[in-house]
Amino acid sequence: MDYLIQSICFPKEEKHLLCTELFYKGKEGYLDRRAGTLTLAYGQKCDLLTYLNACSWAKWKKFTQAGELTLHLIVEGPVAVSYVGASLIYREIELHEYSEVRDMAQEKREITFTYPENKNTLNSARITALGNCTIFGGYYTVTADEERLNPVHLTISTTTCRKEDYIRKNVSIIKEELLGGSDEIKDHLDVHVVDNGNTLSEEEIAGDHVYFHPNPNTGGSGGFARGMIETLYQKTPATHILLMDDDVLILPESIRRTYHLLRLVKPEYKDRFINGAMLRYERPEFQHEDLGTLSEGKLFQPLKQPFNHTDLHDVLKCEGYYNAPCTYAAWWYCCIPMETVKRVGLPMPFFVRGDDSEYSLRSGAKFITMNGICIWHLGFSLKFSAAMDIYQQFRNLHIVQASSDFMKGIDLHHTYQRFFLYDLRKFNYDACELYLKAMTDFLKGPAFLEKANGEALLKENSALNEKTVPLADHPEIPIRVIDEVYGDEANVSLKTRVARRIAWHFTDNGQKFGGKKQKNTDYPAAAFDFSIQLTKQAGVTQYAAVNPYLETVAIRRMDIERYKSLKKRYDRLERYYAKHKAELEKAYHEAKPYLTSEKFWRKYLGLPENPGKPE
Repeated sequence: MDYLIQSICFPKEEKHLLCTELFYKGKEGYLDRRAGTLTLAYGQKCDLLTYLNACSWAKWKKFTQAGELTLHLIVEGPVAVSYVGASLIYREIELHEYSEVRDMAQEKREITFTYPENKNTLNSARITALGNCTIFGGYYTVTADEERLNPVHLTISTTTCRKEDYIRKNVSIIKEELLGGSDEIKDHLDVHVVDNGNTLSEEEIAGDHVYFHPNPNTGGSGGFARGMIETLYQKTPATHILLMDDDVLILPESIRRTYHLLRLVKPEYKDRFINGAMLRYERPEFQHEDLGTLSEGKLFQPLKQPFNHTDLHDVLKCEGYYNAPCTYAAWWYCCIPMETVKRVGLPMPFFVRGDDSEYSLRSGAKFITMNGICIWHLGFSLKFSAAMDIYQQFRNLHIVQASSDFMKGIDLHHTYQRFFLYDLRKFNYDACELYLKAMTDFLKGPAFLEKANGEALLKENSALNEKTVPLADHPEIPIRVIDEVYGDEANVSLKTRVARRIAWHFTDNGQKFGGKKQKNTDYPAAAFDFSIQLTKQAGVTQYAAVNPYLETVAIRRMDIERYKSLKKRYDRLERYYAKHKAELEKAYHEAKPYLTSEKFWRKYLGLPENPGKPE
């Protein structure tokens, strides 16, 4: 049988106008976003060898039972079509043209081409108008054994908290284009919307195969735990659950491709997670991450380098083989077999940060990623919050390491120590409070986690987020190019550099022995985040911490008394940790099965202890 695996899609959303080359290359012509068509005049071109519209043939061949590949193009008017494939050979693009076909007909029609046996990474087509023509789209099919198709019923679980505009739009798109479409997925899809913010109503969200669940604000981990529980007991048993953030721009075609991939996947790959890439909402052609890793020093970081997916070289590189210890799939778009959920249980009750990485590691997960399976999400530099990125991150990762055998090659506590001391030397005292709160709460053991009110904690900790003002309010800060805040000063002598490095490491930037009597009156401009610029931050008593993304600033000033208080608390916690580390690990190990159980989560979420029959 011929089985459809992906469709040609043109830009539809307003945001897509900033990244049309993810869909097709060729700036001429008229794009009708409402109709989903592209009209060309003589000589104008449409290149579909792109991130979203090329077929990731090497991965379809590796992971699925796909046989012969055929491209079906729906056009009206005379065209020349070049059928092409592309790979990287010795890190350079090798382009192969299989055939060029001229079709001078005027009527609307379907043009098909079956690719010969090949080992190219991508296959697609390039279209040239030989007169006025319109491209209505198209689709790729493969030959497949119908009896070997996997039974798939996919459930989407999305957790939302006061992101009403995003979730209303995404639910509307799913209802219209997936549940209301003609693709077979419409009969094999359910959606669970978990409302942690309790600002939505069932009337505006629910519908056929779309279910609405008000929930206590238990963060992402609590929302996704609720979604997993509801999926376990829904009327039609689900084979897979797709966890998806609320504040994302979705592409329905990505969900379709996920479904078709599951239908065709080979038995040896059926237990894999399918993870969608996060493209940056503010720069929609750039990929932030499709898989992440935990490593010493940087902790959460993308497995792959940043890619610009308007560049064919980057599109091909993204499809390559990558591997690293402690690889995880983030839950902005992560499809998990329900057999895994039944086997390993529910998330740890972390509220936010680290629940997705812990789940991947606990599951022993392996992954499939593929060009075109993606969402757009606001970049993390624009969402930086010390309450999240310090307290939640370090508390939860200490728990992950204490409660499991993961991350054994990572000295997490050394990273915590280093980051605390860096911020202490950078006069970022509120951040240091959050490091200490994270360690204090970790040291309370699993009983604290079992009863913690994540929403109240986040509100309390958010009061320690650094207060910033618009950079324009400080015209005295010398910045010629705003990105220069990430560099060191070029005109500082070697002698001064050495002196500042010594002061930084041996005197905690002049604070250990009482501080400077002479204060600097200017404001060297340094970056606001985890980076270090010693020529700006060391040997001074105050400096400007600049966020170049939001163009905001905070003035950080030396405070000897606060330094002494924080350092004293830090030393006391370090002694306690060293003394009680072994018993903490034992306690977290023993508590973990309960903390990830349905019994715990039903109690934590206020759900009935004994689930009823599926609705």
